[in-house]
Amino acid sequence: MRRQLSVFLIAALSLLTFGAASAGATVLHHFYWDIALQGKQTIKWSFAAEKPEECTSYYGSASAKAEGFGSDSMTFATTKKMPIYAETSLMGGKLRFSSFATDGFRAAATFTKHGNFSVTYGMPCGSRDDDPAPLPAISDDSGCGTEKGELHPSLDWAKGELVLQGHLNIYPEICPGPFESLMGVDAEEPCTSKNPKSYLDETALPEIPIDVPTSEFTRGKVFTATANHKFRCEFPSTWPGKAPLKLELSTKYELTFHPKTHF
Repeated sequence: MRRQLSVFLIAALSLLTFGAASAGATVLHHFYWDIALQGKQTIKWSFAAEKPEECTSYYGSASAKAEGFGSDSMTFATTKKMPIYAETSLMGGKLRFSSFATDGFRAAATFTKHGNFSVTYGMPCGSRDDDPAPLPAISDDSGCGTEKGELHPSLDWAKGELVLQGHLNIYPEICPGPFESLMGVDAEEPCTSKNPKSYLDETALPEIPIDVPTSEFTRGKVFTATANHKFRCEFPSTWPGKAPLKLELSTKYELTFHPKTHF
């Protein structure tokens, strides 16, 4: 029922879009597609910083040491019964692409997150030898682990580039991750990498343009579009020496297009 309704709406929308563009234009290479998606994304991060003691008698600040590392990963795949749908048509020498579902597309997903982060403080200025050591600040990791949910993907094509976007509907909040508050790192700061874009949302896919020429759609045969993206970045902190938060993101996925209907 969902497939029939989604295909019906794609067809209805395409009639409005394609028909309004040019009432007398000839529509060629008109196809509906079932699109299978499968992939994996991983983020690894680490942070290490130290602040020396700055004491003048009883005044000043104690030393501090911050350490942390972790990783997130998500795997996702559509099923045969619930693929991504799309429609393509050639009109006036230009390819028209549309992909739509009334309640959105869904892919089964598994999200795993592990991490630890702590700040250890030295003895306060003016403290005595028998004074107790300050307690460290340790981020709560009680929510770390694996959860199952859904990725909500969307697909678009324009000027020879296919772009997939997607967000998870799950996220373990109680688990150390990038940009812990005590790191003193601003996620909005420019990256020091040569690539100025961060793509560091733990539960979202980055926008990775994939070259897919018009001819792949007009042939009306099965084809696969593949993304394989690796990204490294360092974000400066407010710790001495601007000690960086180091991140590495790896995204791989495949989109396999199966033609279903030809007019």
